Amino acid sequence: MSDKIKNSVNNLEAAYAKLDEYLALPIENDRDRSGIIKAFEFTFELAWKTFQKIAIDEGLEAGGPKSSLKQAFKLNIITNDQESIWLQMLEDRNLMSRTYRDKLSKTVVERIQSQYKDAIKNTFQGLKNW
Repeated sequence: MSDKIKNSVNNLEAAYAKLDEYLALPIENDRDRSGIIKAFEFTFELAWKTFQKIAIDEGLEAGGPKSSLKQAFKLNIITNDQESIWLQMLEDRNLMSRTYRDKLSKTVVERIQSQYKDAIKNTFQGLKNW
């Protein structure tokens, strides 16, 4: 693993740790939800940019988030059973970064807790062995 990718994985680990920390606390208000969503957005950004670096290192083209995710599927960084979760993450990240709706924010936080956190963790653990 190149130093560039190692650094990217380390940054992703730190972002995931912060997201995990926020999710361990009780969610008492809109500020708490907003903090979780921001930590998720930051973690997701670091994840797809890490996938992009790995894809390029492997000689594949990877432009934005969607193409980087597709390359991560091809390289088995993201397992087939988690493909739909990562695509939903991309959709939710796009929605939350461009608009804010209270009902949607509650739904996204629920998905972060119930699906995204584990999918990111599983993928991250695989990246550490890349």
